[in-house]
Amino acid sequence: MAQPGQIPMKHHIVYPTVPVSVPVPVPVPVPVLGSEPGQSSALKRRREDELPWAVAAGEESAAKRRAKLAQDVLFRVVVPSRQIGKVIGKEGCRIQKIREDSKATVKIADAIARHEERVIIISSKDSDNTVSDAENALQQIASLILKEDDSSTETKVAAGHVAANTIRLLIAGSQAGCLIGMSGQNIEKLRNSCGATISVLAQNQLPLCASAHESDRVVQISGDVPAVLKALEEIGSQLRENPPRQVISISPAYNYAAVRPPQPVVDPTSADYVTFEMMISETLVGGLIGRCGSNISRIRNESGAMIKVYGGKGEQKHRQIQFGGSAQQVALAKQRVDEYIYSQLIQQASAQQSA
Repeated sequence: MAQPGQIPMKHHIVYPTVPVSVPVPVPVPVPVLGSEPGQSSALKRRREDELPWAVAAGEESAAKRRAKLAQDVLFRVVVPSRQIGKVIGKEGCRIQKIREDSKATVKIADAIARHEERVIIISSKDSDNTVSDAENALQQIASLILKEDDSSTETKVAAGHVAANTIRLLIAGSQAGCLIGMSGQNIEKLRNSCGATISVLAQNQLPLCASAHESDRVVQISGDVPAVLKALEEIGSQLRENPPRQVISISPAYNYAAVRPPQPVVDPTSADYVTFEMMISETLVGGLIGRCGSNISRIRNESGAMIKVYGGKGEQKHRQIQFGGSAQQVALAKQRVDEYIYSQLIQQASAQQSA
């Protein structure tokens, strides 16, 4: 203690040395969504609310898939009568092989009024495979048709005929839109990618075999064989994804008058009136005339020509047929008669080979 008159001295207190530890930062837990009890229950409720939508979407996708697999993949190929034998083969061997190899159903519709074109109907159930059975059969049949065209130097482009290396498909009107696309974009893209000439024919250019459905359209593909086959593959895939909305009958009932109305009769005294005569075997006359004159009436209606058959049944080995009308009418009538004779000769030859 300081005495009176002395200045108090400052005392230094020495504290014992205590080691000081530096605090180590402790990681702060980051809050995770749903970690709090309130958040967890809210998230659970949201997931439960979203679950029905997810289930509904899955069920809708599965329903679409089931509906697709339940549908038939269907193609209709228009084939000139001169090529149908190449597809059928001797005693049906080729078409039977296509059926066995592809597992598709392949049928050939009956000819209409001895018309030069037949329809081959190809169908199969859809599947998860990249290429359906019907598409495989379509490619095989097209290859046979194009193989014959490729070996022929004759190119026909007149009415009722198509150019060489050409495949023609009948499609439903509901399928034409997806194939053409907005302002023709889809079909133009196909032309550029495949290198083939592709066109959808107008209603007035439809063949007689398209008359079973008023909305039918014809897709015509022509060009080099590889280009035609490639385009056909692409078009087949598009048609598979966009099946026809209406049911396509495998045994259609054709409305002849709706497609080919009767032609005007040319006055025999007119300068435009021509006649033509030809002889055919007596054995062919009955079929040419048809039951109650049905076949020859169809030819008359389609061509507009006058057709007369001279001679009585069994009187001679050959009968005379006379055509009359405009040059175009006579030419068409004679063409139809020639097609009938050719088809009968082919059938007779096949029957003789079978015997």
